[in-house]
Amino acid sequence: MMDDDSPFWATPPYILLTDVLQLDKVDPWNVDVGKLVGGFLDEMKRLGDIDFRISGNALYSASVIFMRKTRELVELGLLPPEEEEDEGDLVIPLIRPPFRLTNRRVTIEELLVAMDHVLSKGSRQRSTPTKRRYSSKADSLTFQMNIDQANIEETIADVYEDLCRILKVGEVSKFVDVLMNNTRQEIVRVFFSLLFLFARAYIDIWMDEKSVIWVKLQDPPEVTEDDETPEEEIQPEIKT
Repeated sequence: MMDDDSPFWATPPYILLTDVLQLDKVDPWNVDVGKLVGGFLDEMKRLGDIDFRISGNALYSASVIFMRKTRELVELGLLPPEEEEDEGDLVIPLIRPPFRLTNRRVTIEELLVAMDHVLSKGSRQRSTPTKRRYSSKADSLTFQMNIDQANIEETIADVYEDLCRILKVGEVSKFVDVLMNNTRQEIVRVFFSLLFLFARAYIDIWMDEKSVIWVKLQDPPEVTEDDETPEEEIQPEIKT
């Protein structure tokens, strides 16, 4: 006998949806799944408290009842069996792997080398894309940032995601064209993120003889075991 204080899903008829053991005790053709699920949802809305675990059980039980009905129809010949699709001509598009947040340290020396590489002129031969007229005037970059709130890895991931929306692999763009706006903070945020991405071989970046900075999106590098450092191995350096 059910307790009067039991929730509605633990009492008939809704217990059929929340207790999978009840499924073997009923004939699926005696269950109006649409009406039962509709009443279940109405009760959930009335209570105003949605329990996703109970809702998941109800969805599973409803799908099992439908599956049993369909299986019986197929066995009786009322429904044709499911045909396997020919995957011979199926072309799976290439999916670019997501940007991986890494715990590997990037030293000041590595950043300086990257900056020196960007600022060096004529170090490598590159084909310059079609020139577009663009004029901008920027003042000296001075602003304050709360370091405690600046998550460097998330910022780098955001900039890389923006680049992937703007460029395809192998395409080149001016640095000023990948900025969301021309604020000082945005310029510094994007530029230093690009230096990190260049150090990790996600992009190529250089400055031409006219002092224009170019960015090229490259194929993501292969991840090696050396690039993944367990978090427990990373210890802060304490200076005394």
